Amino acid sequence: MVQRAARFSAPAIVLWSLFVWGNRLRNMRADGEGIGLVRNDELVSETEGRFNVDEPRVVAVLLAVFFIAAALWAIRSAYGLWRDGASDPLTCVTGAVLALAVANLVVWPVRAYGILGSDEWSGAFKAVHTLLAVISVVLGLLVLFHRYGRAGNSRSVRNSQSVADPV
Repeated sequence: MVQRAARFSAPAIVLWSLFVWGNRLRNMRADGEGIGLVRNDELVSETEGRFNVDEPRVVAVLLAVFFIAAALWAIRSAYGLWRDGASDPLTCVTGAVLALAVANLVVWPVRAYGILGSDEWSGAFKAVHTLLAVISVVLGLLVLFHRYGRAGNSRSVRNSQSVADPV
């Protein structure tokens, strides 16, 4: 059963990443706070710089952009594999899918720990983000299992040539 689930973990993690991090950007935009860079017109001294930077917000935007870019890269790679004759390009684990899997395994436990350990958030917010973290980590583990585990190598192609990620 795990092998069957792992087979479709690559497209699942791509779609999941687009959904979660696209909504994250949409929610940040709806908050009206921008990306965390605010022009400082009341410059007191030259050492303070021209912008006030909200580091956590900038990091959140960069994370969202990374996940969305990796998901789009994975879609482009799947198209390239399909074009080059892969027998099942949607289930191929490319570099972009591996990047998404590893990033999910690193980012979500840290993010969940920060959210669950804070008194700033409501119980519903914590429950939703715990669910997002669990699903993301499970998908990341399934991708790694599919690529390196008993599910086998997912790079089957019709011809004997190795198919690399398209540039």
